[in-house]
Amino acid sequence: MKPFRLDKVLEYRRHQRLDARNALASAISDEQTLIEHQAGINRQKNQQLSELAGFARSEVVNVEAAARRRYFTGQLEIQLMVVAEQLVQAKQVVEQMRIVLVKADQEVKALERLREKHVEEETSLEQKRTEIELSEQWQSANWNW
Repeated sequence: MKPFRLDKVLEYRRHQRLDARNALASAISDEQTLIEHQAGINRQKNQQLSELAGFARSEVVNVEAAARRRYFTGQLEIQLMVVAEQLVQAKQVVEQMRIVLVKADQEVKALERLREKHVEEETSLEQKRTEIELSEQWQSANWNW
C-alpha cells in the first residue's frame, strides 16, 4: 500500500490544532482570573461601603476614617472599571481563540477524510490485484493443453 502523501501535513495540522487548544485554554484561564479579581475588588468595595455606613450610624463620626473609606472606595471603583475593560478584551481573545480552534479542527478533519479515502482506495486496489492474481492462478492451474 502506498503511503498517504499528506501525512506530514496532517501531522502539522494536528500540531496546530493542539496549539490552538492550548491557547484557548490559556485565554479562558486568563478570563477566569480576571473574573475572580473583579469579585475580590467587589468584596473589598462592599466591605468599605458597609464600614462607611457603620460610621454614619454611630453617634461619634470619625471624619478622617470616613474620608479614607470614601477615597479607597473610589479607588476600588477605578480598579473595577479597569478590570471590566480587561474582561471585555479577554472575552474577545477567547472568542478569537475559539474561532482559530474550530478552523484548525476543520482542517484536520478534512485531511483525515482524505486519508480515509486514500486508505479505502488503496485497499480496493489491493483487493482487485489479489482477485486478478487468484483468477490467473486458477486459470493457469485449470488450463488444459
